[in-house]
Amino acid sequence: MLRDWVRSIKGATNNELHHLIYFVGESPPDWWQEETEGANVTAMLRDEAPGLSIGFYHNLGAQQANTEWIMKLDVDSLPHVRYFSELLPILKAAPVGEWFNGGMLYMNKLYSSTVLANSSLPITSEVYQKIMSQRRTYSASSYLLPAATNFICRREDYLILGGCDVWFRGYGWEDYQQIYMLERNQLGKDPLPGSVTVINVTQRCRDEISRRKARQLWERNSWLCLIHKWHASSPDSAYHASMTQNRKLLFDYIVRSRN
Repeated sequence: MLRDWVRSIKGATNNELHHLIYFVGESPPDWWQEETEGANVTAMLRDEAPGLSIGFYHNLGAQQANTEWIMKLDVDSLPHVRYFSELLPILKAAPVGEWFNGGMLYMNKLYSSTVLANSSLPITSEVYQKIMSQRRTYSASSYLLPAATNFICRREDYLILGGCDVWFRGYGWEDYQQIYMLERNQLGKDPLPGSVTVINVTQRCRDEISRRKARQLWERNSWLCLIHKWHASSPDSAYHASMTQNRKLLFDYIVRSRN
């Protein structure tokens, strides 16, 4: 997946972008230097953060970035060749406090192995248009609009607002904490009015913030949807076990923000 991401990034990048990637507890693969040449990617080696804190690395990336805007980009979320060139003008015109969500279409297993094969990357404009015009064929989900969370915000806003709670561990819901934080700042009020519980908190963040913002960006410019390449779920049960605790952290963060 990392090699797919690198090839996609290399095809989409330009001189106004710089990409930071952390290798945690391991070194880059043998092919790294050759594949990333000309892609404006900087690799940083890190020992594991205590408890595998994903929030720690989100915050570290924001601290070490030297651009006005930052974007969290999942390694299985592939930009097509025009993605960033279409995004940058929107960022340059954005008013103070505005943030965006780069949603993605979830490709199914069959077409991920063919249309998104490593040898076929990067994703050309023609392939992107074909995928988006035939979403019912290519999608792995019944939700055929951009989904999920790859937030895009001003670096200063992210840092002043406190970034990600470093107690988030492993996988799950840390991005919802960050988008709740950013949306509350943009609106100047609670973006989830009414009852929020441990049971409904993730669904409300997904439907009322994440999916809505992803759809808005795509409706503003139809080139602004990432493509998610199918992959098998991690077999590491401990990695997924953290989701329950992370859900509680998200809920607690929202409760504190309301007080």
